[in-house]
Amino acid sequence: MVWLIAASGCHEPRHQYGVMPRDGEELPILDLVTGTHSHETQAMQVVIRDAPTLAQMPIVDVPVDFASQMLLVVTLGRVTSDQYLVTIDRVWREGGRLRVKTTVQTPPPGAPVAMASPYCIAVVPRCDLNVAGFSTRPPTRTRSWEQSTPPEKLGG
Repeated sequence: MVWLIAASGCHEPRHQYGVMPRDGEELPILDLVTGTHSHETQAMQVVIRDAPTLAQMPIVDVPVDFASQMLLVVTLGRVTSDQYLVTIDRVWREGGRLRVKTTVQTPPPGAPVAMASPYCIAVVPRCDLNVAGFSTRPPTRTRSWEQSTPPEKLGG
């Protein structure tokens, strides 16, 4: 009985440690959330497999069960048009890693300037393979502003 579980468990979608797709096999995208304002100033691609990592990301709430699912997060950073769009189109296994196909839609020439920070979050079945081009940790953030010294006297 134990041998049977070990031989078939990696391919069961409900296995608590995630799926192990065959080479070339796609992972289904269970949920996809896109938006215009992630409030991220830098472009990034991050795979999130646990709640502590998710807590470090200032992104919208996406329902996820980390026992069987993971998040793929793509942000474009700060851009000059709210007509930019990023989507995750496909996730598949290639050799010993996962690959992700993304599409970036750019604004037409002459689009009005409007600061934005587009993002896409995909919920996919959990898989412990490395994801090509994705970090397992959010980037280190540095403060982009300094607090000014308050004036000694106000209004006078």
